[in-house]
Amino acid sequence: MNGQKSLEIISQMIADTSVQIENNSGKYFLAWGYTTIAVSIFEYFVMTLSLNPLFIWAWWLIPVVGSCATLLLIRKEEAHPKSYIDRSISAVWAVFGVSTLFAFVAALAYGVPMFYLIVMLMGMGTIITGAICRHRNLTYSGVIAMLLSLIFPIKHIVVKNMEADTLHTSSEWVIYSDIIIFAVIFLVMMVIPGHIMCHKRTNR
Repeated sequence: MNGQKSLEIISQMIADTSVQIENNSGKYFLAWGYTTIAVSIFEYFVMTLSLNPLFIWAWWLIPVVGSCATLLLIRKEEAHPKSYIDRSISAVWAVFGVSTLFAFVAALAYGVPMFYLIVMLMGMGTIITGAICRHRNLTYSGVIAMLLSLIFPIKHIVVKNMEADTLHTSSEWVIYSDIIIFAVIFLVMMVIPGHIMCHKRTNR
């Protein structure tokens, strides 16, 4: 086997690995993206209709449902050998997943801005995944998500500077609109690139 043939085989192996990772990642992004959007919409209607405040704990459905979907997808892929890139991406999301869980707990316990922290962490994970997979759509969507996350602190700063007589109404508006913005960001960050990756898979 000459040098040219060896390079062709290596290039083909890298391309095959990239395709496999892209196919798998698209399904994970869709699972987490749609779960987050569905729970966000549910929480929005619960809060606007002033139902039982205990429904706020429904936010925990995101990690529960997302983790169950991830385990199901992993079981379907057990027959495929895992590459170093696969393991790297899994490690990245394991770290960001745990970090997001801590951010969520801190938000509930100490009033830390939950949406801002979660979007920032998930945006960083998306950017890193896009860089590893060399998938520009993921990288761009992660960057856009992180930029959009700045809407949350800006809105809260504006509300704090408002007059006292309008503060209560404005605070409610901030909370309700934050939920919708959160869902839209996950649409941009995970659902759209997830569909793009799955669409590429069907057209190969």
